[in-house]
Amino acid sequence: MPFRILRFLVQYPAILTKTGSVHMGGTKIGIGFGLWGLGLPSPDTICDYAERAEDQGIDSIWLSDHIVARNPSFDTACIMAMWAGRTKRIKMGPSVLTMPARDPVQVAKTYATLDYLSGSCNRVIMAVGLGSDPKDCQACGVPLEKRGKRMAEAVEVMRKLWAGPNVTHQGEFYQFEDVTIEPRPAKGALDVWIGGGSDLAIKRTARYGDGWFPSLVTPQEYAVGLEKLISYGKQYDREVDPDETGVLIFTHINENQKKADEIARAFLSDFPTMSAEPLIARSAIGPAEMCMEKVQSYIDEGCSKFVLWPIAPPDQLVGQVETFGQKIVPHFVS
Repeated sequence: MPFRILRFLVQYPAILTKTGSVHMGGTKIGIGFGLWGLGLPSPDTICDYAERAEDQGIDSIWLSDHIVARNPSFDTACIMAMWAGRTKRIKMGPSVLTMPARDPVQVAKTYATLDYLSGSCNRVIMAVGLGSDPKDCQACGVPLEKRGKRMAEAVEVMRKLWAGPNVTHQGEFYQFEDVTIEPRPAKGALDVWIGGGSDLAIKRTARYGDGWFPSLVTPQEYAVGLEKLISYGKQYDREVDPDETGVLIFTHINENQKKADEIARAFLSDFPTMSAEPLIARSAIGPAEMCMEKVQSYIDEGCSKFVLWPIAPPDQLVGQVETFGQKIVPHFVS
């Protein structure tokens, strides 16, 4: 399988299948969910969002994860459990789970249960990172300088627990004996994607990730990151399949460019990690044709998987998803 961990290995694997050269395996369009600076959606809207996305042929939904935040936020696993009961096909995962702040045994149990609730059809994907807000780890008693090592060991722990029963682990951060979780994922593991566009995040992906998931990068930054990922993969004796990478793009489709810009700036002006102008350069804001050109610019650099993150007031979220499905998905997905 492309860019996957061999499931019988519980330590970092030596090889991933396929080639280190760029090739395309078909474009897939997913959507994001979260970041509620423009207001919280109602429970009905949350359900409608996932159901309409599935109806429109969207591949996956990715939920923002925050433990403590300036704006309201939902618990990712709770939302995924609700969606698992309301949909049949669409994939889902966190974007991205702040892994160092969590206990990996509990995370392994929670997401294996979600896999079971979703019908055990490989619908649940894990995506993990250090977390965009250091307060998440600080609030959970995790020293910031230990986040990278904790995450690497946590991924190792989860893969062991998903692979089989009676697991013993004696590591730097986590120790336990004869632990079994049931049910385990139907295919023996969940894919674990690594979030982040930094050099360290790319190295982590090359070492132990099943996929690379950067957010808010330009097409050129994605291309440079992909080259690094392939190069680092060779250093770690792992062959990287570029099809197992994707980008997250803030998106608002409106044929009235002025209205689209107003909504985008209202959302982006309070964004914690980057000012509005660089974010707009990394976003798809405006008429559908312009948004398609933006997606195509990433495809031209070798990207085949996308998470379009609608930035809109709650009452416009479902409408944005329908527009994605009617105008964007058919243009790129056969």
